[in-house]
Amino acid sequence: MNFKSLINKSLEFIVKRLVELSGILLIFISLLLFTSLLSYSPEDPNFIFPESSEIKNLLGYKGSFVADFFYQSIGLISLLFCFTLFFSGIVIVKKKYISLIFGNFFYAILYILLGSLFFSAYYPDSFWLINNGNGGFLGKYLYNNFFISIINLNLEIFYYIFIFLILFIFLLSINFSIKYFLNLIKNIFNLP
Repeated sequence: MNFKSLINKSLEFIVKRLVELSGILLIFISLLLFTSLLSYSPEDPNFIFPESSEIKNLLGYKGSFVADFFYQSIGLISLLFCFTLFFSGIVIVKKKYISLIFGNFFYAILYILLGSLFFSAYYPDSFWLINNGNGGFLGKYLYNNFFISIINLNLEIFYYIFIFLILFIFLLSINFSIKYFLNLIKNIFNLP
């Protein structure tokens, strides 16, 4: 019996299961984060006002802190980050290739920066994100300190440039494939 081959196959099996487990964990974290963000309420306890009698967040006290942190720091773009985590987890489970997460997080950081800046420049006011607005303090900082003069050159052109870049980089962060998408559409609608 070849013990070296048996050990190599066993190690390969264990590594693949650990990679799958990390992908499932990433999917689970994304679902918890999405639930926390969707059930956010400004009246819930947070870092500024930790005392509150009633918690409306579905994940309780910890969920309200996490949601408040994401919304106050990067704003509404944090909802897209949940999708990046979810689809990264699916790709990791499917392809068993954990290093994809580094590329996906790189793209996520890029579209978070652009998205925070976009919301701070074009939709800054929010009735439930009172402190930092829809772009969070990151977007407010970027807009006020670096990009205000560049964006004000032509507001309309930069509006569409931002939307295109955010969507393009988001699709890169979820490993979107046009070929796979078209094949999926063909299979769903039984097209030739």
